[in-house]
Amino acid sequence: MDFANGTNSHTNGINSDYENTQPLKITICGAGIGGLSAAIFLRQRGHTVTLLEASRFANELGAAVHLAPNANGLLRRMGLIPEAHGAVKCQLMTQLLSDGKELFTVPLERDADRWQHPWQLAHRVSLHSELKRLATCEEGEGTPAVLRLRSKVVDVDATAGVVTLEDGEKIHSDVVIGADGVHSKTRPRIPGADTIETFGSGKSAFRFLIPRQRALDDEMTRKFADKEGHLIMIFARDRRVVVYPTNNNTLLNFVCIHPTSESQINPQEPGSSDWQNRGNLNKMLDVYRDFEPAVLKLLGMADEETLKVWELLDMEQLPTWTEEKLVLIGDAAHPFTPRKPFSSFSFLLDLNKNSADDTADQGQGAGQAIEDAASLAVMLPPGTPLDSIPARLKLYEKCRYERASAIQEYSRLAGKDLGSGPPVDPQKFTDYNFGHDEWDYSSQMLWKWEWENKKGLL
Repeated sequence: MDFANGTNSHTNGINSDYENTQPLKITICGAGIGGLSAAIFLRQRGHTVTLLEASRFANELGAAVHLAPNANGLLRRMGLIPEAHGAVKCQLMTQLLSDGKELFTVPLERDADRWQHPWQLAHRVSLHSELKRLATCEEGEGTPAVLRLRSKVVDVDATAGVVTLEDGEKIHSDVVIGADGVHSKTRPRIPGADTIETFGSGKSAFRFLIPRQRALDDEMTRKFADKEGHLIMIFARDRRVVVYPTNNNTLLNFVCIHPTSESQINPQEPGSSDWQNRGNLNKMLDVYRDFEPAVLKLLGMADEETLKVWELLDMEQLPTWTEEKLVLIGDAAHPFTPRKPFSSFSFLLDLNKNSADDTADQGQGAGQAIEDAASLAVMLPPGTPLDSIPARLKLYEKCRYERASAIQEYSRLAGKDLGSGPPVDPQKFTDYNFGHDEWDYSSQMLWKWEWENKKGLL
């Protein structure tokens, strides 16, 4: 049957009058949040999906991720309920200066009803594990995706839809999805992308988790952990510490953004963009030595065995995300750098602004990858004619390019050091960010495209 999504009252073409009755063979390069989301949506559309992951999944990323309303609704559409896996509702936000002075505290509950879905703080490992389960389990709609670990992609033939692995194996597909992140091996096969390289943003980030109870047990650090769902940001001019709970409020997640040069053990060596690059606790404490003692004591609770540091990379916009049977999603198409996960600093001098509109979530890397996955699945309904695939991938790009690029640029502007950069309107961005339903929007765009092509109409 056909389904109408949101308020558009248009069908997704599931009963469209297509000639092809066979499921598409789809290969997804990369099994991160974006790749797994695409696998779930596409198996639910009836296609045959293979996931190629270079790693062994032996070192899952111990960190947290924001699930803003725009991404949260898409997860629920695929059958993933974040709170069932430890996601915490973001209820309160506090901004502090490095000396401990409070700028303001904003209760977020009062604005929560503006959005159809909640703003939650999820444990990345739990989210990734459930996405993997939904993609590959026998239960659920469609044929389970096949997940192949230790399958390193070395080349893609975009015209033929052939993926070549490191051992020489060639995999033939109707669609190849590059979901292999900022260091993508599929991206160079997109026209104009072979000369575009990532570059350092000038910032790096320490990241780690600690048990929330540990902060609660210390009188000096208790203030950072005594409220559930409490997001805290602590600023100096060119560095900041972001702290928030996750995993049913049992863990505190830290993202500590700072100048790259200060966290390098050897300043003559470039920073590392590897998320698993081990950090140095003494180096981190030195980077934040001018912060109030309570912050330093909190940071000192990090376990050096699990402390990570990575360089935040950026990349010029690609001219296109598609070529014949190849399409990019997530960081392979548009890397996000969490230089500042939240709204512009421009409002900090105006303490009369106490609205949650000033707290626009910028933790959008995962969110935009999930939106990409949803849009792509909308464009490839059951019965998709093989000869229409390149045009449908271009339609996906048309749906996603402007939005992802706008959010990416806002992230760059909002990530400027305190007091620098042009002012940004947080309220306008919040509405643009949170109020979007990508499945609904892409469905409307597909309906219009099918009308223009006189296909798939009821």
